[in-house]
Amino acid sequence: MINQLSVFNVKLPKIRFGYPWDGGYIIAIQALCQSEALFSYGVGNDISLEVDYIEATNKKAYLFDHTIDNVIFPAWACDKGIFTKEGLSGKKTRDTDHFFSHYDKYFQNESEDLLSSSQKKVLFKCDVEGCEYEFLLNTDMQKMSEITTGLLFEFHNLKDPETRKIFFECIEKINKYFYLCHVHGNNYSSNFNYFEDRFSPELNKNYTEKFSIPSDIELSFVNKKLVIEAFRDFRDYPSKSLDKPNNPSAPDSDLSFLKKI
Repeated sequence: MINQLSVFNVKLPKIRFGYPWDGGYIIAIQALCQSEALFSYGVGNDISLEVDYIEATNKKAYLFDHTIDNVIFPAWACDKGIFTKEGLSGKKTRDTDHFFSHYDKYFQNESEDLLSSSQKKVLFKCDVEGCEYEFLLNTDMQKMSEITTGLLFEFHNLKDPETRKIFFECIEKINKYFYLCHVHGNNYSSNFNYFEDRFSPELNKNYTEKFSIPSDIELSFVNKKLVIEAFRDFRDYPSKSLDKPNNPSAPDSDLSFLKKI
């Protein structure tokens, strides 16, 4: 299962949006440039990523969060930032709805005269404190790939065995249509030891390997349709040029496990 976290060099530049601490994400430049809007779930009191997106692209950012009443955009961004007090889920509830419903309601219909259906792709960001799993388990990932250029996720509570099992199931679904191109740990949570049985061709036997993994982890994906060439990425993570600790008063999360995959 750990192989699902293999990082790929997609030979595209990457850029950081958001604060230089908690709230920042790394985006493959192609996923950014080919998007016609941003759909962002779980914004709370931090809209730094969304404001950076508007400033860089001059395109709209649709923000969703059912736990807050409103957000305050800078005056220059008010016509591009659209907030809805509704959260994300795999099925419609009183306070939440599926991304596909939001996409159809807020973006596809108003963009109908601008682009053909196959071209209307958006960048998707999700930090919903554990609700990401229910959403992904109830999402058609092929359809997701048809309307998104990239995915930015924070996954939570991987130290819990049942959550971790669902996490790997979700990542396997995503990896069919997207390349994992960046990994960063949230150092507000600690690493935990994960053990997995593996096979050694050299020794011709099974063995158990230990991996130290952040319990909360930020993953950036780019749609495979936007990538010409991709190969395994064995560079050091966290990236010295792009990553910043979520908690600036503590060392960044250890990601050395990536080189052992």
